Amino acid sequence: MKFPDKLFRRSVEYCQVDSHNEKVLLQHIACAAFEIPVSSEYDEKYFGPSLERAILSLKNKGHLVPDPEVSASKIWNYVGPEDKPSAAVSIRAIDDNRYKVIDKSSNEVLEEIEESKAFFQVYEGAVYMHQGCTYLIKSLLLSEKIAFCQKADLKYYTKTRDYTDIHVVGGDLAYLPPMTTEFASRRTSAQVNACTVTTNWFGFYRIWRTSNQIFDRVDLSLPSYSYNSQAAWIRVPQSIKVAVQKNNLAFRAGLHAASHALLNVVPLYMMCNTSDLGTDCANPHEIRDIPERLLLYDQHSGGIGLSLQIQRLFRELLIAAMELVSTCSCLHSAGCPNCVQVLTCSEYNEVLDKKAAMIILDGVIEAENSQFSSRESSGNPSFD
Repeated sequence: MKFPDKLFRRSVEYCQVDSHNEKVLLQHIACAAFEIPVSSEYDEKYFGPSLERAILSLKNKGHLVPDPEVSASKIWNYVGPEDKPSAAVSIRAIDDNRYKVIDKSSNEVLEEIEESKAFFQVYEGAVYMHQGCTYLIKSLLLSEKIAFCQKADLKYYTKTRDYTDIHVVGGDLAYLPPMTTEFASRRTSAQVNACTVTTNWFGFYRIWRTSNQIFDRVDLSLPSYSYNSQAAWIRVPQSIKVAVQKNNLAFRAGLHAASHALLNVVPLYMMCNTSDLGTDCANPHEIRDIPERLLLYDQHSGGIGLSLQIQRLFRELLIAAMELVSTCSCLHSAGCPNCVQVLTCSEYNEVLDKKAAMIILDGVIEAENSQFSSRESSGNPSFD
């Protein structure tokens, strides 16, 4: 263990809850109305200013009706299709759209997969693993959200060919938690914005298990998947890109590795897993430039408030990420799982450069220090 004090003596991680996530709020109100009628007049203090809009949405879905004994539709009762709405709410996922994986031989439902993750695992020709058994996906019914599979003894596995774009749409988020004195002192130019995450799947590889060698490439025609979320990000100055290139290092790979390092340190500061967050991952098979930024986004539709907390902690995360990478003893240019590799990388930890990541992280930290030092010396300490 390198830093025992950080494990045993540091303060408890921050917890961030976004009660305004639309999907969570709708499910929450439906469950609450089942237990006791919801009042649009008096319950806003519990559910927030989105209560009226949420009630209208549930009414249009046929889940809520106004109490006939109360005038002006101020009290709402649950009349939805579920006998007990809480039974239909997943405690592990926000997305209520799921694909069923069905064994053709027994007609048994093996698993239900969130729509946002389904095409990474199930598509025609995919090798699918379930409880230690190998299955081959025989067909995928998009309209019914069903994948049929059968057991198979295969010497290969499959891996999707895909890419994900994160488009920051700008504008302030509608609901920001109050700024505390503790957070106000954490100087950072990082921003938090709404974003749109879009994944496209265009094929898959067949890969031998014994050698990990690709022996076949297959094209796919699957619909893209998009969802709205929240992202915290910071610009990487052009001067840092030039510094990386002067050292004959790949800026794209360094940016990818630096983003991974940030991902790896977030759970030390917040109650979350690296799988709750995503970042810009460089695809080894494309030559498109990626934005010159370090970005982390909520991998849950609508966002769950993680990015809001990350924005305020960004300075500390940069310093922690730099310490993580610079103190790691691995010698491989692509780093290791202790520094710049993450299990959840959509590109399987390809296109990484540890040395370039250190230049980028160090440069961004220095740029942040310089920016706020100049503000203070000019008599303008505002960090808005």
